[in-house]
Amino acid sequence: MRLDFHQLTVSAVQPDTAEAVVLNFEVPEALASVFAFTQGQYLTLRAKVHGQDLRRAYSICAGVDDGALRVAVRRVKGGVFSNWLNSELRVGDSLQVMPPQGRFFVPLAPAQRRHHVGLAGGSGITPILSIMKTLLAREPHSRFTLIYGNRQLRSTMFKADIEDLKNRYMSRLSVHHVFSDEQTDADLNMGLLDRHKVAQFLSSVLDPASIDHAYICGPFQMNDEAQAALLASG
Repeated sequence: MRLDFHQLTVSAVQPDTAEAVVLNFEVPEALASVFAFTQGQYLTLRAKVHGQDLRRAYSICAGVDDGALRVAVRRVKGGVFSNWLNSELRVGDSLQVMPPQGRFFVPLAPAQRRHHVGLAGGSGITPILSIMKTLLAREPHSRFTLIYGNRQLRSTMFKADIEDLKNRYMSRLSVHHVFSDEQTDADLNMGLLDRHKVAQFLSSVLDPASIDHAYICGPFQMNDEAQAALLASG
């Protein structure tokens, strides 16, 4: 498939936190197959912002069964494109959008009984939310554990979506929040999501031997530290 940009209309702009919005795109029927996506993929958006031709990649945050195409964009300090999307984009505006890309997924296996683990930091939750939603819906015998690091509860993206998933899949979804700038009742849920913190989870509430697939997405240092902890645990 050729990866050309297509003009898509923005059908919704929904604030998620004080620093992030969720953008929904209207996909014409003629482009439905072009914009069909696999959980964990991303879209490249393009627009002229203050005279600059800019393009940025943002992960799809919808599950494949949501019947929607959407991405979440968190403001980046000094980020021209992310701040423009948060402050100036309106419903009815259009953006140039490239078809979904990326290989941050494993093939679905509806008949298998697997344990998937997501380690997300900040806006790194976006592709993992897509993966989590899809796997819980499409693999009825599998379970998912999410460990999600943020500064504070109020800066945590997709709080309502995650709570809805917990209520829907109570026996198959476990969620553990970790806050770096907020007190909690448990030491396990405080601090940075670094090698030591991930190792704490792997030696207490999360059995490394039970993990079939682990997905890591966050700041570069967190990614490296989480990978190191997983490898060290075998």
